[in-house]
Amino acid sequence: MEQIKNCIIDYLKANSFMDKDTKFGDNDSLTQSGIIDSIGLLELVDYISEKYSIEIPEDMLTPENFDSLQGITNMIFKLAK
Repeated sequence: MEQIKNCIIDYLKANSFMDKDTKFGDNDSLTQSGIIDSIGLLELVDYISEKYSIEIPEDMLTPENFDSLQGITNMIFKLAK
C-alpha cells in the first residue's frame, strides 16, 4: 500500500496545485487544502483507472474514497486485488 500512496503523491505533485515541497497527512482533505479541484479529481480518476488497470464503479466515486490520500489508497487496494 505504501507504493500506491507514493505513486499518488508523485501524481499530485506533478499534476495539481500542490507545491513540490508540500507536506500533508494521509487523512488531510485534498480539496479543502486546495491541492486538487473538481477537474483535477476527474483527471485523477482517469489516471488511477489507467495506471492500475481498474474500472472504478460509480458508487465508489465518493468523498470518502477521493478526498484523502488514505481513502484513495484504500480504494485502489480493494479494486486492484
